[in-house]
Amino acid sequence: MSADSVHRGSVGCFNYSWADGDATYTIYYHNTCTVKSAIAGTTNALFNNKWCANVAADGKGHTVVYNKPLTFASARGGSC
Repeated sequence: MSADSVHRGSVGCFNYSWADGDATYTIYYHNTCTVKSAIAGTTNALFNNKWCANVAADGKGHTVVYNKPLTFASARGGSC
């Protein structure tokens, strides 16, 4: 993986990163808030293009999607 294929960003309570993949994309995230929050997004798929994860305060995790991530959103104290 080359350095230019890694994408990083932040939205609301979350810092996230993901890398270009051949068949899948793994999105890594960290909730930097002191309350449970949700991170969600869309991919470029025609169907089932949404993903979402509930993350504890200061929690970290990852989600695997099968199409390129397009958008990211955060809901403080929210849930999927």
